[in-house]
Amino acid sequence: MILFRPALHDHIEWKSYMSQENKNRHPLIETLTTIKGNPRIALYTEPLWIVPFNLYMPFASVYMAALLLTDRQIGMVASVFMLFRAASALFSGAITDKLGRKLTTFIFDTVSWSIPCLIWAFSQNFWWFIVAASFNGLMQITDISWLCLLVEDAKRAALVKIFSLLHMIAQVAVIFAPIAAFMVNRLSVVPAMRILYFLSFVSMTIKFILLYKYGDETEVGRTRLRETAGMSIFRIMRGYGGIYKRIFASREMILSLSIMTIFSITGMVHGSFFGLYVTGPLLIPEHYLAYFPILRAIITAALLYILQPRLEKYGFRNPMMIGVFFLTASTVLLIFTPVKSLLVLAVYIFIDSIGYSFVAPRSDSLIQILIEPSERARIRGLMMVIVLGFSIPFGYLAGWLSEGDRRYPYFLNVFLLLLIFIIIAASKRILETLNTTVEQEDQS
Repeated sequence: MILFRPALHDHIEWKSYMSQENKNRHPLIETLTTIKGNPRIALYTEPLWIVPFNLYMPFASVYMAALLLTDRQIGMVASVFMLFRAASALFSGAITDKLGRKLTTFIFDTVSWSIPCLIWAFSQNFWWFIVAASFNGLMQITDISWLCLLVEDAKRAALVKIFSLLHMIAQVAVIFAPIAAFMVNRLSVVPAMRILYFLSFVSMTIKFILLYKYGDETEVGRTRLRETAGMSIFRIMRGYGGIYKRIFASREMILSLSIMTIFSITGMVHGSFFGLYVTGPLLIPEHYLAYFPILRAIITAALLYILQPRLEKYGFRNPMMIGVFFLTASTVLLIFTPVKSLLVLAVYIFIDSIGYSFVAPRSDSLIQILIEPSERARIRGLMMVIVLGFSIPFGYLAGWLSEGDRRYPYFLNVFLLLLIFIIIAASKRILETLNTTVEQEDQS
């Protein structure tokens, strides 16, 4: 029995109040709660992948060293990973268009993450890691298809927020890192890592199943499925020559390639040798490796939440230059960190996190904004072939440098970061034009 029906003006006032409440909410919270479709399921299931990844990743190189791999062998594993990423990137666009974004993501997520996690869990020597790196390198295919699922049905003006949320989820996931620290401290590196890798296999596989079940093919994906019906993968790839010409005919795309390549190399070097450097020359106990990502995550998440909405009005160039400056300064500080100095390492992580929070959302969204939506899969795939092709030698090079002195790979990173700072500084006109385009789309 209805005892009271609100008057029309009360209803209007309530809607107005709720609208004002939504406007007062933080932009990232607003995006997270209102986003629909594939971006929603992609973001909501991401913790099932990123949490286990952050549990084992800080100890990956230490685990290899504990199984008697040399620094040069660890660098070779990184290079093999990059080699298979580059090879798979060549086919990634055609495969994504032929099978669809959704099916491609499910198949190659399973092949490139579930299977390697099982191999890592039972690894015995260098060759086990080479095989695992080969499978893991196929992740470049799912990297393309998953990104298409994430962004193709979203507005370009919302991409910075989406990638900010993605990076925030990655940072929040790191709060589980003490589990890994406890296990390593209690069990030692090898048995703890075997357990973590197996749990990662279970969690990641569940994520892949959920994304496949509740995700949908994108509008662009359905169009490409119709266009490529009855065509072989190699026939789809025939148009790659024209796409290569389009990439290198565009100053904007060349800028994106430069940024992607340098961050790919510096990320690989840091990920492969940070654990060895900290637990080796700096004499930091192994279980502390799990706590460094926690500090980084807290700082980065806070900065993304607090600063990101305020930085949007400044576009791409200035925030990215500031971010690269902080990344360079933090790397220099890491090189000269005194032995056993946890305090200086904490300062390094703080400065590095500032740089990351400025750079990461913009570098990710910049690339996606510049890519033509109808050819996103093939263009992104071919760009990654170029990026990874340049990156392949640096794994071995960094391993060779590390065997001379474990600080040397970070001198290489300093040089590369200074190079990207110069490139961004010299790209003022390109980035300002891009800012204007995005602002006009946002207003419309």
